[in-house]
Amino acid sequence: MGLVSYFVFKIIILLFILQLFELIIASPRKQLMIRFGLLCLLFTARGVFSLAQVVPDTTHINIGDKTIIVIDSSPLKTPAKSEAGAIEPPVKNDREQQSQLTHFAGIEFGYCQLIDANGSTTRDSSTNWISLNTNRSLTWRLNFLEKKFRIYHDYVGVYTGFAVAFNSYSFSNNVDVISDNVEAGIYAIEVDSKTRNYHKNKLRTTTLQVPLMLEFNTHEDIKRSFHFATGVIGGYVSSCITKQKWQNEIGKFTNRRKEDFQITPWTLDFSARFGYRKTAFFFTYSLTPLFEKNQGVSLYPLTFGIQLSQF
Repeated sequence: MGLVSYFVFKIIILLFILQLFELIIASPRKQLMIRFGLLCLLFTARGVFSLAQVVPDTTHINIGDKTIIVIDSSPLKTPAKSEAGAIEPPVKNDREQQSQLTHFAGIEFGYCQLIDANGSTTRDSSTNWISLNTNRSLTWRLNFLEKKFRIYHDYVGVYTGFAVAFNSYSFSNNVDVISDNVEAGIYAIEVDSKTRNYHKNKLRTTTLQVPLMLEFNTHEDIKRSFHFATGVIGGYVSSCITKQKWQNEIGKFTNRRKEDFQITPWTLDFSARFGYRKTAFFFTYSLTPLFEKNQGVSLYPLTFGIQLSQF
């Protein structure tokens, strides 16, 4: 009961006693008026007392012929306040805290490149056919799942997950890729631009990936945390196609071929990621060549980009 309600209640009790005393000594005609006044005081006192109480919240649970009543003595709860009087934000549970400080699940976009064993992007005469148009060689990755195992709170941990990566290698030359002869290896033949002048000519791979990354966070508050992760990503190339588009005086044409193109089916990439809050930049370098060994071409995919959004 509040202080104001307490004093009002005391005053009503005092008036009730005075009215009762007058009832004893008053005339019969006046007694009727006093009794009506007493009745009004009783209802007023009851109303004041009810406002001073908090009606508990009750829950009835029926089990067979038994009824269990659960009473919440303080159903009306206000947000906690700090010493300065400001309302503090709700405390995050442990799972939510861990999820926000794991920076893998999301959508990523970037660029692809192919480099040789010496780290060069230039091609010699035998591999010039696979020179890339860098501006149109793109990578998309959908990181669906993530699971983190803490080592030291949320500052250090190891996470894994599942992702699907789409790498598109856009050829800068007007060529057709040939891979039907395993002994001859993979190669390409140049196409007369007067016959078919490709305005789109690319090789696209779809890879199912599972990462194993060691992650560091500088702070347990996501709004103040820089993060860095490094590790490896294992993958399996589930699909590989070439797509070509051209047009001439007859019309527009599209050619799609789905083959294995002597692509290395199992991949292993070194990966590094760094960022701030929910923004991340990524870099991957494949430890396995794009094409299988003894195919005449030894090139390693390299991708880099930014995570557009985090789940």
